[in-house]
Amino acid sequence: MTAAVARVDIPSAEFAARRAKAIAGARAQGLAGLVVCGRGGGALDRYADLMYLTNHYSPFPFIPDLAGEWTGRAHSFLLLPCAGDPVLIVDVPYVEPIALPAVQIVMTDLVVEGVCAALRTTGLAKGRIGLVGEDIVPVSMYRALQSAAPAAEWIGADHILAAARAIKSPAEITRLRAAARVGSRMIEAMMAAAVPGATHGDVVAAGLQVLVPAGGMLYNSFMASGTGGAQPTFVRASFPTWSSSTPLANGQWLRVGISGVLDDYYFDVSRSRAIGPATKEQIGTFEAAIAVVEAGIAALRPGVTAGDVATAGLRKQQSLGFPLNGVFSGLGHGIGLGWDSPWLVPEETMPLVPGMVLNFERTLTRDGYLGDFEETVLLTEHGVERLTDAQVRLW
Repeated sequence: MTAAVARVDIPSAEFAARRAKAIAGARAQGLAGLVVCGRGGGALDRYADLMYLTNHYSPFPFIPDLAGEWTGRAHSFLLLPCAGDPVLIVDVPYVEPIALPAVQIVMTDLVVEGVCAALRTTGLAKGRIGLVGEDIVPVSMYRALQSAAPAAEWIGADHILAAARAIKSPAEITRLRAAARVGSRMIEAMMAAAVPGATHGDVVAAGLQVLVPAGGMLYNSFMASGTGGAQPTFVRASFPTWSSSTPLANGQWLRVGISGVLDDYYFDVSRSRAIGPATKEQIGTFEAAIAVVEAGIAALRPGVTAGDVATAGLRKQQSLGFPLNGVFSGLGHGIGLGWDSPWLVPEETMPLVPGMVLNFERTLTRDGYLGDFEETVLLTEHGVERLTDAQVRLW
């Protein structure tokens, strides 16, 4: 049985410094403050900004509002005025880990009403207010905020937190190292379970035997298997991604991409293998995916742009004769409390600096064969540190 991974605490002072940096960013853009929304409820894709500033996550599931009883369940809001103390509105009484004084925390079932009241008490009911989490706030909730603060001008401000979160602190890097190690052990267990007769679900179940005892949570597992050649076949499912009942068979290829969370921070890794002895065609596609990722990593150093790195990898892909298409056009992304900046696409001009943790990924297909490879690395002053350490080649 896998033991739970020891948690590395992030001190309250670091959260306070993050809030101060966010305020400075808001002030520089002429904003009176920020309203930051986070959504929990067991989902892993909308909690990052609020967690980054407060160390809070609501486990309560999202449910429709019931007037007079509850509103905004699963949502939390941090009101961060440029002048004055912050106020955090939460919907659960689990406030012990929150990195704010208790007097700055409001617990209520009526989250929307609580936010509307706090807009007035914090002075954020007028002026230019930055909204962080535009893709999280339901339209009905946004209308309520507009009604409560008719003199406010709401300005999209996600970019302020995106810039701050792009560079990781030493404590964050420690957590990302641990997450990458658990993800690596998980995908190795899945690859070992990929034998003739096993289903995609069997493969995922083997990985969960590693992840769950370690204290981690699965975001998703992108599964596909099949055969190449003149009459290629593909086996995959959408919801859940491991629900295909077709068993693996000798002669097939398998790709597995997994993402999940350990102690709030993400891991993201993928590998490919043959079922049974690998063929020349299978190996060629597997190796091409590795080569593209490695070309991007080889171009990584302080001072280059995210676009420079993406271009290096994609040029390698073209040189190997693979078209530049697929379900994800980039070469990767930052990784932390979520899918972070910078995005590794040719047009991105953000300079890469030490402290950034980047995820390089590429899925390639040709003639019905598929190769998938994904690595997480830390950019340091001296070069690149690999955080992913899963076995690379299984052929």
